[in-house]
Amino acid sequence: MIRHVFLWQAADGHDNDAIVDLLNQLSTELDVIDSWSLGAHVGEPNENGDPWDGALISDFRSWEDLERYSTAPFHMEVVEKLLPMVRGRAVVDFEVDA
Repeated sequence: MIRHVFLWQAADGHDNDAIVDLLNQLSTELDVIDSWSLGAHVGEPNENGDPWDGALISDFRSWEDLERYSTAPFHMEVVEKLLPMVRGRAVVDFEVDA
């Protein structure tokens, strides 16, 4: 199984709930996703530093399915809308035991 982790920081003037709502559309439109978890950070920054504003964690059966997700036209539309809404983003993809 392939785990895809996406973290973001909302840009100034953009509502984090709107980002969550936009990203949540991906789970209903793309059938290659095996599992899905999406949420906004809760709590204040502490000695660990400034937190990311949210995380999207999704699992795929194969690297090919992750590639189909990443290059799907609907995914690309969401990314285009998302980019002006975020000031920072990070992605990690890795294999996990099923």
